[in-house]
Amino acid sequence: MPESVTVHEGVTYAERESGELALDLYRPEVEDPPLVVYVHGGGWVAETRANIPDPERYAAEWGCAIASVSYRLQEVPDGADVEVDPSNPTPRGAFPDHFVDVKAAIRWLRAHADDYGYDATDVAVWGSSAGGHLALLAGVVDDVTDLGDAFADELTKTVAPDASGAVQAVVSWYGVSDFTAVDDEGGPVSLLFGGTREERPERYAQASPVTHVTPESPPTLLMHGREDEMVAVEQSRRFYDALDDAGVNALRYELHDLNHVWVEDLADIESERVAMDLLAAEPTHAQSVYEATHVPEGGTPTPLLADLPPAGPDAIRRFLERTVG
Repeated sequence: MPESVTVHEGVTYAERESGELALDLYRPEVEDPPLVVYVHGGGWVAETRANIPDPERYAAEWGCAIASVSYRLQEVPDGADVEVDPSNPTPRGAFPDHFVDVKAAIRWLRAHADDYGYDATDVAVWGSSAGGHLALLAGVVDDVTDLGDAFADELTKTVAPDASGAVQAVVSWYGVSDFTAVDDEGGPVSLLFGGTREERPERYAQASPVTHVTPESPPTLLMHGREDEMVAVEQSRRFYDALDDAGVNALRYELHDLNHVWVEDLADIESERVAMDLLAAEPTHAQSVYEATHVPEGGTPTPLLADLPPAGPDAIRRFLERTVG
């Protein structure tokens, strides 16, 4: 394990009308480590980039530079049935600002790789919950301007526009993949798209990662609790099936008795910062693993993980080594 990790906190990567957007970068003392971009959860309306599981530890153990990025959170109008923390300093906007910012951070990080000493040739993106949705979307939509006609007037590249925003691997914890299967009238999803699924069908479809899956989509590692009451496990199943149908390698872990953020009861949710500890707790949680490995004509099988370790940091490490390491 590397002896130390260099931390760069509060690095500004974008200036928006509502304020500055920053990232925290954790770089292990190894030569040219690959880059992992972390996107926090919080229902698109809450939390900050500090909501990341032990980044210094995993930067060291995985030998990866990890960047935890801020993105504009959804503006919540007075009277909306969605709670927000008024002390959260993160700038706010309206979807697709969240996606625009994640892509901007990826481009900025790729453009500044030499400045900070990591290798951004291949980039992995990892997200949880709302961040899982944004990570999946960043994986299957290479250029921010390709999200779709429903958002065309709101998609611009002002940050490192000449750099690529494409990613080569995705890790999603309990992220939404198909909004057309979500009923959320009055909740954060209808707030996100400015109306119900029936009122804004194009936005619901084009913001859904499953809509954009192609044979060129990156390999993906999905982890989801079967008892998730906030984002149904069916969301990860739909995305996995779409990748499999397109001939893209994928892995899906289902944790049998776990809810959102790897707790057994929603009342026990604390923070994503302790989520990895819960996921990797002993004894190992009962789980099922599904693997889609596609073999090129005349080739040999190259699975994403050779021996399918339990869900947790070791599985993520091995996936990253296989895809971007």
